[in-house]
Amino acid sequence: METLVIDCQRLRNLTTGMLHTEMSHIYQDLEMFSGWDSLFTHQLPRVLKALRPWLKEVVEDERFWDGEYDTTHIGELKLPEPTRAERDEMFERYKAQPSPLWDKEVNAVQVGE
Repeated sequence: METLVIDCQRLRNLTTGMLHTEMSHIYQDLEMFSGWDSLFTHQLPRVLKALRPWLKEVVEDERFWDGEYDTTHIGELKLPEPTRAERDEMFERYKAQPSPLWDKEVNAVQVGE
């Protein structure tokens, strides 16, 4: 089983819903755990919601789930890389959520000839 190493502050971004590091880390970490590339901003909340059940299983330290902004929680944590089946479950949870763009007006733009 492969392991992933993540900085505790970056993991707190995902577990507390509060930004402890840089916004780019949220994109990178959601992509790392989900296995999906090139996430868009509007996808982040749904990807995080789809990922959270798996995170709850593998991140047992309750300090990560305290809902507090805490810059003293430092170090690194080793987590298992999600299996193909776990990532498939994440995707099913993602698909089950309503799209925030469902009822939005779309303007088509053609680039080039």
